[in-house]
Amino acid sequence: MCERMLAGDRLYVDLIETNPPFTPWMFMPAVALAHQLGVPPEISVHVYSYAICLAGLGLAALIARRAGFAENRALFPMLPLFLALLVIFPGNAFTQREQLGIALFLPLLVLTAWRAAPIEGRVPSLWTAVLAGLGGSVLVLVKPYYAVVVLVPALYAAWNRRSIRTLLAMEYWVIGLVCAAYVVAVQHFYPEFLSVIYPMLADTYMRIENMRALLTTYVPVYVIALVMLRFLRPGLPLSPLVMVFTLASLAATVPLIYQAKGWSYHAFPAFSLILAALLLRTSQVDPTTYKSPGPPVELGHKVLLAAITIAAAIPFMGTLKPDAELVAKIKSAVRQPTIALVGSDIAAGHPLARMLGGRWASSYCSDWLGGYALYFSVIEARNGNKAAADHYRQVADRYIDDKLAELQTKRPTVIVVQKADKDWTAELSRRQDYVNFMRNYQPIAEDDEVQVLLRSAGIGQAE
Repeated sequence: MCERMLAGDRLYVDLIETNPPFTPWMFMPAVALAHQLGVPPEISVHVYSYAICLAGLGLAALIARRAGFAENRALFPMLPLFLALLVIFPGNAFTQREQLGIALFLPLLVLTAWRAAPIEGRVPSLWTAVLAGLGGSVLVLVKPYYAVVVLVPALYAAWNRRSIRTLLAMEYWVIGLVCAAYVVAVQHFYPEFLSVIYPMLADTYMRIENMRALLTTYVPVYVIALVMLRFLRPGLPLSPLVMVFTLASLAATVPLIYQAKGWSYHAFPAFSLILAALLLRTSQVDPTTYKSPGPPVELGHKVLLAAITIAAAIPFMGTLKPDAELVAKIKSAVRQPTIALVGSDIAAGHPLARMLGGRWASSYCSDWLGGYALYFSVIEARNGNKAAADHYRQVADRYIDDKLAELQTKRPTVIVVQKADKDWTAELSRRQDYVNFMRNYQPIAEDDEVQVLLRSAGIGQAE
């Protein structure tokens, strides 16, 4: 997406993206730098992501030190574990926006804990609040509904201090101003997102959900992690640090359930924060003396904590990387092809296109709009809602018309067909112009997920 924009494509016009403009803005510095240095963008994005994780955790540690938390002596030796939560635990969610947003959100959480229970003689500086606010704003810019993850810990701090003035702290003003400026920038630079793209997303993409997978994959482990907070250091009340991270985690389950897709990176904020809260719980001190480490964490509890972490990490460990044999077969037949996809799942074409060194020919990352519209037309017809069924049928037909026109114009070297999306493939096959066009392509490779077709020699210009 960033490379296409750097090459001159207009976002939301030539390049249709489901996410708001902050997504390409977030990664553009790394991609642009990679082009300047002549290195693959994947490398620069990974380095960029590591740097963000280190910066977020480093600033959080600095704020904790200035706050003078009683558990700091036990906490600082655990910094490598917190870093592992940011760079190892995410698994296939590494470099996702939620992961980077949480890394930069940590300073605000630590500052919120400081606001909730200030130590006499220690007051956050203006620049501390400004930096924490800037970092915290990133999570909200990633997806606006993460504002609840900022709000809930802030309300706890205000309640703990018995003062609503806590909600007027500088860091929240910074977040508000940044978000207001962002809305103005989006309206100015990309008005199509608000006027065209968002209504289209609300009508189709945002209605797709997989609640059963979400509940079975994440809820059991998450509930066990919450209960575990009481087993660690029994008898000690939860410290402000633990409370702030726990409440932020609970708040992060709201966007997870609201999105209802069940994708691992959507779950990362809730799980990374609850695991961080568990680590913080192990570092708590006796609140009566603020010096004693409190009851020791029993060996059995340590083992259980490790088991919870491993269980929580399982959904993040899968990979969408295509089989090496499939990639080798395609590379042996064609070099640096233009690539299109027949299928509604982005994973059918990515990262395969990058691994082939190919150029993505389509405006869309996949056929999600046509596929989802076709699905809802069937559902609404089954429910007897003819008007809605006709509406979605029209959306699907318009998308198919545009797709066929794009294929005829760009004539991609390679077409990837998603095997599982049989309804969408069957719908396209009802169009004779699609059938005629696909006669120019021959299968060259396939696996359980996709079939790869190569344009026949002599059809169009050679790549």
